[in-house]
Amino acid sequence: MLRRGLALAAGLVWAAVAAAQPVPPPPPGGFNFDPPKVAPAAPPPPVIPNDGLFPAAPPPKVWSGGGEIGVNGADGNSRLFTVRAGMHAQRKTADNLLVTDFLYTYARQNGAITQDQALFNARDEILFASTPWSVFAATNIEYDTLRAYDFLVGVYGGVGYQLLDDDEYNWRVRAGAGAVRQIGGPQDRWVPEMVFGTDFSWKISDRQSFLTVVDYYPRIDNWGQFRVRARAAYQILLDPEYGVALRLGVQNRYDSDPGPAKRNDLTYFATLGFAF
Repeated sequence: MLRRGLALAAGLVWAAVAAAQPVPPPPPGGFNFDPPKVAPAAPPPPVIPNDGLFPAAPPPKVWSGGGEIGVNGADGNSRLFTVRAGMHAQRKTADNLLVTDFLYTYARQNGAITQDQALFNARDEILFASTPWSVFAATNIEYDTLRAYDFLVGVYGGVGYQLLDDDEYNWRVRAGAGAVRQIGGPQDRWVPEMVFGTDFSWKISDRQSFLTVVDYYPRIDNWGQFRVRARAAYQILLDPEYGVALRLGVQNRYDSDPGPAKRNDLTYFATLGFAF
């Protein structure tokens, strides 16, 4: 009897303690479900090009070109001084091609000026994606103290076509129309002209290249009168680190009606310059 009494008393005390503890309210729906806590996933490691072994590829080259200068002289039985300086540049993107060049030549022999001319050419082309066709606007300006005019200015527009374009060869042709004017000359008015031209370049090796440009300008009202501008150059890159280059070339200007000057004006040169 004593043991039963003690057990009953212990049970009553435990029930009283349990009843005194606060009971949390059940969650909505009547279920007491506490989902396990999951640690957030670690962010992925950064992606390093080429596994970090090599630097990322540089962006495509947009600008290219160079400059040149050559001087020659003599003082004795004959007195001679010549200078030739020029530059050329090209900017090419997926939808545009800009080509420009400038050349100045001066020569004096025995006190008489035998050459004093400056030539500037520029052409801007809009390229169409996935096609070899393009449209262009171009201009050329000539200054020559031995010609009958002060400046010869031409402006043109037309279409172009890409015949070749790879790592070794680049060949473009174009055709259009425009007008030319002899400022300060006997034909100081705008004369309509056609233009047919071609640019060809050949990358012989990493250090050698060849370039030729030819433009033919016949008069629209008289195809018997025309002009031809042609130039070709062979370039050797002597120092790739600094872009030092040797250029050998020829340039010819032909005019079927030059006035008192000769029709053909041929120059050849060897200059030291830089390329980029």
